[in-house]
Amino acid sequence: MEHEELADALGLKTYQARTALKQAVHNLKVFDAKQQDYGPNNIAGNPCPELGVAIRANDKIQRLMNLLYNQQTPNNESVQDAWSDLANYGLIGSLLNSDQWLEPQIQQSQIQF
Repeated sequence: MEHEELADALGLKTYQARTALKQAVHNLKVFDAKQQDYGPNNIAGNPCPELGVAIRANDKIQRLMNLLYNQQTPNNESVQDAWSDLANYGLIGSLLNSDQWLEPQIQQSQIQF
């Protein structure tokens, strides 16, 4: 399904919402690729996973603030990439907060490294 079809199906009317949908789909593709590489246990294995994600998000915010304040162009990660990562940290935090991070059949006590 194309972005425009999905936006129509969701009833999105504004330019901003329709454009945000396109960006959200991109972010979810990045999210999925990273989950395929790392899996959920790199987050769930933390004794305080939600706090860990908040710390990661704060680190990303501090990097963004530094880049934007100093008007620097990074060599290894674009500002847009950093915003996408921050959006995905927000999604991870939301999933953790609502106990939806792990698949229902996987219990926190079953996580091993």
